[in-house]
Amino acid sequence: MKIKLYIVEEQEFLRDAYNAVLPLEPTLDVVGISGNTNTDGVMSVLSAFQPDVMILGTKMLQSSTIIQLETIQEHFPDLGIVLLSTLFDIKGIKQLKEYTNNISKGSAFLLKRSIDKTSQLTQIVHAVVEGQIVLDPVIMENLICVGESKTTFLQELTHRELEVLNWMANGYRNNTIADVLGVDPKTIDRHINSIYSKLDMQSNSKHPRVSSIMLYLKATGQLLNYDLLGM
Repeated sequence: MKIKLYIVEEQEFLRDAYNAVLPLEPTLDVVGISGNTNTDGVMSVLSAFQPDVMILGTKMLQSSTIIQLETIQEHFPDLGIVLLSTLFDIKGIKQLKEYTNNISKGSAFLLKRSIDKTSQLTQIVHAVVEGQIVLDPVIMENLICVGESKTTFLQELTHRELEVLNWMANGYRNNTIADVLGVDPKTIDRHINSIYSKLDMQSNSKHPRVSSIMLYLKATGQLLNYDLLGM
């Protein structure tokens, strides 16, 4: 069964791009596209089309964005959300950290510049449908920076290592991560070994993959969600 997808995007050229390529994806059913990001307007189209996932494109991830997401989730608790923003501010990041503690459905928070392939965006939509939380490496770094001091050692990781760790935390195996990122599996192995090397100085665990994932989930405020889900 295809995933019903509704797209709300402020920027006209991106709406045109999404409308040109996403309907060609065999697993997606693009039921509508709009440029009206007003909360009332978004709620209206969600009520009319009842999508499985909404892509919400905005220029700035800020406090008002999180308030909007909370309102949408309250009325549509089964909706998966992919938030794509151009920029973000620190206050918005702080509220995002709190928001991720209270969501049980799949969500993705990404910078628009991080999406460079249609298949990448499609994979993210599928991850959200599966209940995963996907975070942009840059957003992850800032979530970590506003977190507790005992989790700030994750700042030692590179953007790519954080990206790989995010997919690991979402249950993806090395070969699948390589497919998503469009790199050789051996490259993923090297990134993971680097992650273990950096984080094992702190964790000293016999199970580095599990320990690294748990440290990451705690640092990004997602550990509560996994506890509630029995994971």
